[in-house]
Amino acid sequence: MHHKHNNLGRRQRQRQPIASIVQAGEVASRNHRTATFRSNKQASETPTATIKGDESIDASFATEIKDHGKKAPTTRWSYHGGDNKLSLFLWLLRQVSPGILILCCFFVYQNSRRSALVMAALKASRVVGETQPTALKATSTDRLGSKVPAALRNLADLSLPYNPTTETPYFWDIHFAGETLAESVFSKCYTLVQSCEHGLKQPGYRNEELGVFEYNGGSYVNVDTTTPDGIERAATLQLAESHLSNVVISPHLHLFTSQIFSPTSKGRFFSLFRNPIDRAISMYHYLQTASWDPMYNPLLKDMSLEEYASTSGSAENNWVTRFLVNKPGGVLREKDMVVAKEILRTKCLVGLFEEIEPSLARFQVYFGWDYHQSPMESSKCRRAVLERGDPRHDHEPLEQGSPAWNALATVNKYDMELYEYAKELFVLQGEQIFGINL
Repeated sequence: MHHKHNNLGRRQRQRQPIASIVQAGEVASRNHRTATFRSNKQASETPTATIKGDESIDASFATEIKDHGKKAPTTRWSYHGGDNKLSLFLWLLRQVSPGILILCCFFVYQNSRRSALVMAALKASRVVGETQPTALKATSTDRLGSKVPAALRNLADLSLPYNPTTETPYFWDIHFAGETLAESVFSKCYTLVQSCEHGLKQPGYRNEELGVFEYNGGSYVNVDTTTPDGIERAATLQLAESHLSNVVISPHLHLFTSQIFSPTSKGRFFSLFRNPIDRAISMYHYLQTASWDPMYNPLLKDMSLEEYASTSGSAENNWVTRFLVNKPGGVLREKDMVVAKEILRTKCLVGLFEEIEPSLARFQVYFGWDYHQSPMESSKCRRAVLERGDPRHDHEPLEQGSPAWNALATVNKYDMELYEYAKELFVLQGEQIFGINL
């Protein structure tokens, strides 16, 4: 049984927690400045003495040093040492017991970790909300035939701030690149309403009305975004304009974006990328046993990985590059690679399977997905999901330079180059969008 669910108001409120943090930070900053001014004013009225050069310290403390440990006539909790940092440090050591000092150090350590997370979120909010730049500057090579295809023009540019009231996050499903783990985190940790293949599991799927239903602890819209027929139905029912979904997921990049999004209801493109050789190995092992999958091939059980890559025709051939430029067949050329890179540079928020936890954390900050859990709780949930993992990714890695490795690298030449570019973008977007210097 599904129900209508308008999520627009919820999405408009999603950045309020960051605004509250900024306001609290400003109050704390004002209080700190006031206290510092008073302390400096009192310190300026205190007599000081100079010992051994330029070290200016409390006169009473100077007497104590001179008399080899005699008690100076000072009040225990009154400090009159001015702005000298050494004096303040030595005075604090005299006042605080070792146990309290250890507790203070532990508190400072914990608070610094929490502050780092908050600052990362604030930096991301500031850049995304004001001057979010593109990840890389175009080079002379990028300009040659690098025009983004017309079908993808309804994806928002990364040079523009994310607008949750008119845009819908679109997760491009690259098989065996961590997409199943990401969907689990979206559901269990970020409590997002998703549009994906699970719409087929709703009894009233054929209803000519959009709605949200519960399945296996998650919330889903009653559409299937993984097949051409399902995408056509979702477009007819105006999925993007309904704002029912917090995130839409589909592997069909050009078909999906051209039919679902529009100039007034754009998609915000993001995805996880994985080393093409590791993806191919996962696919090889999966298709040996996945009898329920249309791509299941029982002959692979008796075929070596090298044979699979070089002679069988079963191995993927630059799947990521081909789907980016919408060229499922034929010969790929260098100009196709230029276009693929330009699409990623200008349109895609990049995550990496090899850095999946920070990637998913970036997605959460960028889109403001903090609905029902605190950052600490969602981080704990995310880590638990990732630790359970996906058995489809469990296999022995290939030795680089081995015959099988070379065969897979050859058949995925363009994807290998594109993956290296995606890693560069991941670092640059971390610096320019999230303020992270690696």
